[in-house]
Amino acid sequence: MLKLKTGASYAIGFSIPFLFVFLTFIIYPLLISLELLATNTEYYSMLFSDKLYNQALINTAIFIGVGVPIKLTLALLLSGFLTYYSKIKIVKVLNVLYLLPWAIPAISAALSFRWTLNYDYGILNMFLADMGFNRVRWLLDYPTAMMSVIVFHIWKWLPMWTMLLLAGRKGIPEELYESASIDGASVFQRFTGITAPLLSKLFFICLLLSSIWSMGEFEAVWLVTMAGPNQSTHIITTLGYKFTFFDVNIVKGLAAYMSLLPAVLILVFVLIRLTRETK
Repeated sequence: MLKLKTGASYAIGFSIPFLFVFLTFIIYPLLISLELLATNTEYYSMLFSDKLYNQALINTAIFIGVGVPIKLTLALLLSGFLTYYSKIKIVKVLNVLYLLPWAIPAISAALSFRWTLNYDYGILNMFLADMGFNRVRWLLDYPTAMMSVIVFHIWKWLPMWTMLLLAGRKGIPEELYESASIDGASVFQRFTGITAPLLSKLFFICLLLSSIWSMGEFEAVWLVTMAGPNQSTHIITTLGYKFTFFDVNIVKGLAAYMSLLPAVLILVFVLIRLTRETK
């Protein structure tokens, strides 16, 4: 009992610095911001009348609504490939190589991606020109620029979600697949009858977590397109940064960030309920 109390005292003592930083630099500014914006609703009316904000809100919905499902679906397929063909030598090498995009620093990866898509000097357009095709305005037109942001985001974060789903697949007893194979079940039947039911909760947890984290994405837009062309690819995080540091309008920047808070809270609430059900 004495050892337990001593261990708890050490845990509390080591947690105090973290709690102090968390309360001082996260919770306190958040509460002050909420109080400021709750008592001054005109900031939100000013924000919602801003065309740039409305475009950023649409872009955020596209970014999350397109990027997250594609990313998680590809992660599910890739984890299945790495599991099903795990005994092949080249797949054993791929088990290491697929993590490289996640391991590369975001700044260098985004800038390399940006230069790859450069209209005049990018290697992709140079390859197209050498093949006799017209150069593509990857970062100079809104549709292709928005697509480039989503592609970079998927490429950068696909390995992490693949690793999580791969770990989930490893937790499924091999005997279930062996029994299904003996009964003559195909690969698709084994997936729908065994993998999908046992992996569904983990998949939805990853989907919710990815949606929450994607709302805070910054470098995919700022480093790849710089919110161009003509500030058309802003999402809420980059727009809040612009309002705060370029327009020197801190309150408007806070209002932009806080406008995402209801969506984040809903997703967090659903995530908590889902994780409780998995216990």
